[in-house]
Amino acid sequence: MKVKTVLIIEALTDIVLMMIKLTVGMITNSSAIISDALHSLTDLANNGIALIAIRLSEQPSDADHHYGHRKFEHLAVFSLAVLLSVVALELVSNAIRNYGEHVAQSGIGMVVLLVALGCNVALTAWEHYWASRLDSDLLQADAKHTLSDVLTTVAVIGGWQFAALGYYWVDTLMAIVVAVVILVLAFRLLLRAVPILVDASQHPPAELAAEIEKVGQVERVRQVRARNTKDGNYADVIITVDPTMPTVNAHHVTEQIEALLKRQFDIHDVVVHVEPSE
Repeated sequence: MKVKTVLIIEALTDIVLMMIKLTVGMITNSSAIISDALHSLTDLANNGIALIAIRLSEQPSDADHHYGHRKFEHLAVFSLAVLLSVVALELVSNAIRNYGEHVAQSGIGMVVLLVALGCNVALTAWEHYWASRLDSDLLQADAKHTLSDVLTTVAVIGGWQFAALGYYWVDTLMAIVVAVVILVLAFRLLLRAVPILVDASQHPPAELAAEIEKVGQVERVRQVRARNTKDGNYADVIITVDPTMPTVNAHHVTEQIEALLKRQFDIHDVVVHVEPSE
């Protein structure tokens, strides 16, 4: 099983679930159920973006992307977070606009929604399994999205039942709850994508420089830059040494720095530039 195969299977399932929820929502005139259907639509959009991102991120380095295309995956996660935020705000607007409208009861609709809920539960567990087995951040994010769909469907069913009894404000409240869940999910996705897209680092430069200066024959650390990614941590270092030092000795110093950063900071890709001290 590959990540793309998992996403395609889930996309097909999401299409069916979305149509089921939308149909029940239109029949019962429930804002909460319609909101939940749109929530399922975001799952489908997520799958589409993820498939495109995987295709792009698997491309090797080329003349325009010397470090490969891995960041396209995180760019896709960022795009999904923006999309979810827009959907959430639209759900709130729709719920407020439809406040007080009659919500109908439907026994068949209840059965259909419960079946859809069971399918979502099974889909979430299945996707979590493959996300862990394939070690895919994209699948992990998508699985959490599907889990949020399960939780909101439970809340939506409850809101629908209360609204059908005349408590219309509960239907509106559940629609807003769905929107809040989507916003929280979007925020968490942003927390995952943005640090990598902006080359954030877990290690302060001063901390790295202090350890590098302990390496023998390093006179000064002129510059340290580091960044963290899912695939590994990177660092660029500029040091000064005695200008009379033989090249072979300078090379030995760079190897010591590389080993130090790998051992103490889990930085596996290090570029060390050696300059003569003034």
